[in-house]
Amino acid sequence: MRERVFDRVMSREVKIGGISCRMVDLIFVCCVLALGFLARLSLMPIQSGDYYWAFKPWMEQIRENGGFRSFGTEISNYTPLYMYIMCALSYLKMNDLYLLKLVSILFDYVAAAAMLLIVHRLTGNVRKAILGMTFLLFSPAVLLDSAYWAQCDMIYAAFLLIALYWFFRDNSNLCLIFAAIAFAFKLQAVFLLPFLIIMWAKQRTIRLRHFVWIPLIYVLSVIPACLMGGSFAGLLSVYSGQTELYPWGTLNYPNLYALLGETMPDQHYAAEVSGAGLMLTVAVLGGLAYYLYTKRIRLTDRLIVTLALLTVAVTVYTLPHMHERYGILLDLLAIVYAMLDVRKLPVFFGFSLISVVSYMPFLINVDIVPLAYTAMGMLGLILYLGYDLYRQTAEEIPEADKKKSSA
Repeated sequence: MRERVFDRVMSREVKIGGISCRMVDLIFVCCVLALGFLARLSLMPIQSGDYYWAFKPWMEQIRENGGFRSFGTEISNYTPLYMYIMCALSYLKMNDLYLLKLVSILFDYVAAAAMLLIVHRLTGNVRKAILGMTFLLFSPAVLLDSAYWAQCDMIYAAFLLIALYWFFRDNSNLCLIFAAIAFAFKLQAVFLLPFLIIMWAKQRTIRLRHFVWIPLIYVLSVIPACLMGGSFAGLLSVYSGQTELYPWGTLNYPNLYALLGETMPDQHYAAEVSGAGLMLTVAVLGGLAYYLYTKRIRLTDRLIVTLALLTVAVTVYTLPHMHERYGILLDLLAIVYAMLDVRKLPVFFGFSLISVVSYMPFLINVDIVPLAYTAMGMLGLILYLGYDLYRQTAEEIPEADKKKSSA
């Protein structure tokens, strides 16, 4: 049977940026990108509570105070890097809602590109890389955060994915630079820090001297704001102010504090429980670091991704003062985890479901599932990841060590 012209065209090899694919793959990617944008476009008219009560009045104050000159007055509790974006947008004669959402949507696509590169780097499989990108663009957490909510969590998340890409390229310097940029946007970038520290301890990619980028880039990011009238001390203390603003153990994130009743607006012993919770976080992550440091294992890519996902999950589950949006990095890392082994797709769907259930009380004022029940589901996922990590480390014990342990 003679091959059709259509089939010859679709099977033609195309090489883009060192990645070889077929024309049918490229067309599929274009369709995914277009459909992803159309999905977001339909959500853009929605005004969330955060936009109505925070972003909208901030933009109005920025305009009233002369754009970049507004740094002389205290307007928001966000870092200068995001405020630079808001100030730049204030000079455009467009709808503020659409402008802010378009910025977040842009970083949805930056994150999608980073996801494609990470999965391709780890698997060498173009179709898995495209599938990972597709899962990210249509992840409920990503769609709701940027296009519905007008929030900017995908900015720091995108930079963290880029950092991970350079990690897997064995480039410690660029990895920490992009992680530092993420931190300069949002404090929640520190959720990846325990993983990076463990990788340094295991002498995989990360170099200790490159951690200096984290405070250095943050300080550099506030200097322009200071020159435009901002308080240097005030800008440096943005994150400490944020942590003091919300005393509750959890702000609708399904973590340990939901099980203890330290929720918004209810709380019993928030300060005391939060202090103990911080020590619990250090103890659990420290114990995990001790276990891995003292164990002779080969760090496979699958084990590293499992560890990254587990450490972030433990961090957001045990740290106090978590907002419902703070699990978005879990949704992204779970995609990489699933692309390395498709049998792990239920883990990605589990984290996505937890995100959607957690978002609903704020977005539409509906509690689909009691928060404590969702927290139990989250705990189940963490326990599974812990078991999976243990199983992988057991598989990777060198034969010499196995003989010693059996003796």
